[in-house]
Amino acid sequence: MATNQIQDFGVRSDSLDDSIVSQIERGCTCFGMFTNACLLPIIIFRSPQDIGVYKFLMMYIAVFELFFGWLELMTVPEMFTEGSAFIVTIDPDNAVLPDGALQISILIYCGSFATSLAIFGVQFAYRYEVLRGNTPRTLYSFFNFVFWGGIPLIVALLWTLSCWIFLGRNEYVDMVMRQDSFPSNLENKTIGFVGIYFYPKLLDGSTVINWDSLIGMALCTCILFGSETLMLYFAFKSYLITKTLMTSTCSTSFRRLQWQLFYALISQTIIPILFMQIPLSILYVTLFLNISIPLIGKLQAFTISLYLATDALPTMLIIRPYRETILGFFACFKKCCCVKVGPTTQAGTETGISMNNFSSRYAVP
Repeated sequence: MATNQIQDFGVRSDSLDDSIVSQIERGCTCFGMFTNACLLPIIIFRSPQDIGVYKFLMMYIAVFELFFGWLELMTVPEMFTEGSAFIVTIDPDNAVLPDGALQISILIYCGSFATSLAIFGVQFAYRYEVLRGNTPRTLYSFFNFVFWGGIPLIVALLWTLSCWIFLGRNEYVDMVMRQDSFPSNLENKTIGFVGIYFYPKLLDGSTVINWDSLIGMALCTCILFGSETLMLYFAFKSYLITKTLMTSTCSTSFRRLQWQLFYALISQTIIPILFMQIPLSILYVTLFLNISIPLIGKLQAFTISLYLATDALPTMLIIRPYRETILGFFACFKKCCCVKVGPTTQAGTETGISMNNFSSRYAVP
């Protein structure tokens, strides 16, 4: 009797902890959507002229992260790991979307994850082409927009197809779903599902290799390391060219802006490396070695929310016109809160705050 009570208490405690972590994840996602929603109009209206069409690529990223955050809130995906098994599910009881849309939603979610891995490599490649003066590839045109914006979508399509073809439900992943370490409340539900099980153990105790999982993960791993390699390559090349601007005849404001864009991009790239690529690499290695634990799956889910919460901040804080616009807004808001309106003796009492002064002070040079 006492043992059962202790076990029940442990289950309730774990459930409470998972609920708290889930709420923190949703809060991080909402904060990230808020920052991107604030950043988008700032990019549109407060970008300096020297930034050129690069602002459209930044707008593209902000819109994508808004969509990624919205999708996570609508689906509430859960990740489970144990041994060589990794399962991503969407529980219809938690999701807002109808049951019939859950499977396609989880595939789109996986594709969005891949887009976030590829998008910064594309951004560095574009910066490199701008700095080396490749006008045909960077000139504002419909073709260039489709070219640069389409590369992350192609990567997402390849990742999604890999998940759909190789990582769907089969007899092996159904076996692991019946284990105690995985949720038992999903067995008779219509769920969104993507799963990996490298080394399934059969009823007779023998272990076999699940080639579907190995092929699917091999394709995803190639995409992961390919995006990392291209990102590091173009980041280094962009750094070398940006460094030469210090001795060029370009204007001081142009050189300063290029360094701000470079530092913002470096900071913005460290975030997905830290919160997505490194946890995913750890996940892959532990699965392949058959030593993964539940904490790794929970960590991956949590770090995705941290990525969404923080990725827009470097752009907002490092690029001077954006930073000054935000600081100016807070300064204006603070003055509005601090002003004490005395007894009204005439109509149209002034508060002493002029939006014209605000605009002129934080105007883009």
